[in-house]
Amino acid sequence: MKALLPLLILLCIAATASAETYNTPTIDGVVNIAPGDWEASDFAVDDPSNDDRYYPDDPDLDDLYVTWDADSLYVGIITSRDPGGYGNGYVLFIDFDAQSGLTGATDFSTADFYPRNITFSTMGADVVMGAWNLEGAFFKFCSDPTSTTDVPEQHTASNTTEHDIEAAVSWNGLYNLGRGVVPSGTTLRFIAAIVGGDGSGAYDAMPNSTTGVESNPATPYDAVTNLDVYYEAVVDGNADGVPDVGYTPVETSSWGRIKGLYGD
Repeated sequence: MKALLPLLILLCIAATASAETYNTPTIDGVVNIAPGDWEASDFAVDDPSNDDRYYPDDPDLDDLYVTWDADSLYVGIITSRDPGGYGNGYVLFIDFDAQSGLTGATDFSTADFYPRNITFSTMGADVVMGAWNLEGAFFKFCSDPTSTTDVPEQHTASNTTEHDIEAAVSWNGLYNLGRGVVPSGTTLRFIAAIVGGDGSGAYDAMPNSTTGVESNPATPYDAVTNLDVYYEAVVDGNADGVPDVGYTPVETSSWGRIKGLYGD
């Protein structure tokens, strides 16, 4: 296998170069890199699978996949291990108008949907997806976290065996501008977290925060955690109000991820 690694990497890079938005993965609860599903170039964030605060007894965020087509935004989350005694909530925060500066919610301590001691200083959350025990993932508008409302035209699925969550939400559901239309210059930011019950902080973040307190076993379960590192995707770089074709979220430093697909 080691002798084949350089060839496999070249093939993977070639595939990555040609696999870009638009892509329409199958939302069935399992993140698969396969024809008709996720592409390798949809890989957005590689998070360590052993940096949960309560490792190894609780779950851990591992990978984030992001892509879109003319109609919808798609996200895939891979986690490690079953929900635990502390970490059994899974949340994904999305800033859907980052091009407009710091707007949206920055404090979820009094939210009516997944109230947690989580704050943001580099983005504002407009949409949150929450799932309890890897089940029932659901999107809410949360610019006012004390008065959230359902996001229309969403579809989610999860798999408790594979520990994956997948979701799709239409651009019209997010922006109410019609099919396939987004605000000019649309830029998205994403932060995912593992949490406990109401009033807990974050026990893992993807991407990791600059302080890493969410992963420190000495941090109290209910400590306020500021999540200040996000993944950003530019959906409408040419500002024509249409989701861009040809964008790839794949990480520039993806050697470790590619190598890991084929063993050591």
